[in-house]
Amino acid sequence: MLRFRLGSFPVSVYPSFLLAAALLGYVWMDAWQTLLIWIGVVFVSVLVHELGHAVVALAFGGRPEIRLEGFGGVTFPRLPQPPSAWKQIVLSVAGPVAGLGLGLAAWALGRVLPPEPGSPSATVLLLFQVTSIDWAILNLLPVLPLDGGHVLQAVIEGVRRKPSPALASWVSAVVAGGIALAAWRIWGQPYVAIWFALFAFQNVTRARLAGQEVAAPPAPASPPLRDAERDDVDRELSRARAALLSSDVETALESAQLLEEGEGPYRQAAGLRIRAGVELARGDNQTAGLHAGRSYTLWPSADAAVVAARANLRAGERDRALNWLKRALEAGAPAGTVKDDPELGPLTG
Repeated sequence: MLRFRLGSFPVSVYPSFLLAAALLGYVWMDAWQTLLIWIGVVFVSVLVHELGHAVVALAFGGRPEIRLEGFGGVTFPRLPQPPSAWKQIVLSVAGPVAGLGLGLAAWALGRVLPPEPGSPSATVLLLFQVTSIDWAILNLLPVLPLDGGHVLQAVIEGVRRKPSPALASWVSAVVAGGIALAAWRIWGQPYVAIWFALFAFQNVTRARLAGQEVAAPPAPASPPLRDAERDDVDRELSRARAALLSSDVETALESAQLLEEGEGPYRQAAGLRIRAGVELARGDNQTAGLHAGRSYTLWPSADAAVVAARANLRAGERDRALNWLKRALEAGAPAGTVKDDPELGPLTG
């Protein structure tokens, strides 16, 4: 993994990002030189897009961090408090606007100083227009987790005046499904169809999780544990904590998957706690709260309730956070530790 700072913004580039760019380029590029140019252009285009988010997050008082991974990038704004609906809209639109600016700059440069047709310069300018402008337009579609999807959720929550992850996810699923069908049957774009079909599936899953988390059930009696279960969970939790401290999200998620695939609710609940911790670190507080709530349902641990309380508090759900904090204390969380926590402590007062 490559790490560097761009001004005040820490940037992490995961191998999966470069691999995904290479795979996409391999499908369309006819020469290895063009493929290398493509990878470089994608890197710069996505980075500029994320810088748009980061600059706005910094203006809103955040400590943004940029990560390039998989088929795109993500900016964690690290805002001091959950943004209002209008701030979330501005934050979401800033990335596509920055991308459009880069693409238009490449177009203008090509008009002012036209390169020789077929030259590397002409290829670079053309690819910058394609990746920046097309990606910006695509990103504004009202489908989570695209920027347009976050605008959609902010508008819905602004109108309803309450968190609405389930409704936003269902709307995103319907739109993504429609785009996938149109891409397959009308436009003849199988890769776009597969991509949006995956978005539709992810949003259906997210909507169902949000529906299940309406209220956590009372803590059931926990069955006795075997030493092997404790050892497995302790080992993977330690591995995941160390990975998160070094910003190695992929290793933490591997630990989560190993536990979730194991036998028994204790292992599976621990895997969900790891996933909640990953999403909390990424800044997706709503998803973190959903994972923590499911973990508590499987195995009512104090750790799961604390993570759920923290996630809901950061999402602006103070009452729900307080309820989770009460469950954490009932499940055995040390009252003194909770009281001294700079984030959760004020809730106990």
